[in-house]
Amino acid sequence: MSARRHSIKVAVVALITAICVGEVVIMFLLDRFGPFTPIVEAVMDSVLLVAIVLPVVIAAIYKPMARNLDSLIESEFLVKEDERIIREDDIEREALLDQLDHAAAKISARESQMLALLNSLALAKDHETGGHVIRTQKYLTILALRLREMGHFPKALEGGRIEILSKVAPLHDIGKMGVPDAVLKKAGALTDDERRTIEAHTLIGESILSAAEFDNFVDGGLISTAIKVAGGHHERWNGSGYPRGLLGEAIPAEARIMAVADVYDALVSRRPYKRQWTHQETVAEISSMKGILFDPLVVDAFLLEEANFLKVAAESRA
Repeated sequence: MSARRHSIKVAVVALITAICVGEVVIMFLLDRFGPFTPIVEAVMDSVLLVAIVLPVVIAAIYKPMARNLDSLIESEFLVKEDERIIREDDIEREALLDQLDHAAAKISARESQMLALLNSLALAKDHETGGHVIRTQKYLTILALRLREMGHFPKALEGGRIEILSKVAPLHDIGKMGVPDAVLKKAGALTDDERRTIEAHTLIGESILSAAEFDNFVDGGLISTAIKVAGGHHERWNGSGYPRGLLGEAIPAEARIMAVADVYDALVSRRPYKRQWTHQETVAEISSMKGILFDPLVVDAFLLEEANFLKVAAESRA
């Protein structure tokens, strides 16, 4: 804009200068070749002024303005072309977003169908098992939210990971589908073979879930998280757990959280092989196993949330 203003100023100055110089030249010529009649003098004055000023107008005004006009037209064309490209890009972007939304909806529907099927399998054993998986889902969610608030396990609990963890929590015992009822519901002491059969439910669960697993890009880590929970929720902090005897932080964080939720519900519930513990007894037991069977960080979160655990247990019995 400043360049255009400068060109206009130059043109005005050139025009005024040309007129002034032309008038001086005309006066000199008329005086030298005169005198002339007023009409002849006026005609000669006009012709000479045009002859002197016209080249200046063409050189100093017309040509620069033509160049500026061409530049302006080109700039406007480029602007319109950029706007057209931007509009086309916006249309393509909207179409791509629509495709992504459609794909996400299909993935979500597939995910929901798969979870519904797997949860049905997990709940199929008996009513108590159904109550167990629902309660442990609530306990795990309570623990996960508290742990994230405390700044622990950021990788496992960031973003929507808690929602994923909560969704797959009911699948932690899905491997019990492969354990005979005669062993699973046995009231007396288990033989070594029967104990190994029950312990195998972790590996059976991994196998079932692995068969359902598809690309992590598609499932967002849903099944891979479920596999961690199903396969690792009986591992223990000191390495005494099963099926692999993992030690400390080698146990997936998701499984360490589930371990406390699972044990709490198992202790406060009546089972064929054990009496029902009180909430206070269970809290004392889990607290005493801090750093032995359970991750100390998870136990700390549990102790801060034990009142909410009691509330969930009471609502389930109501």
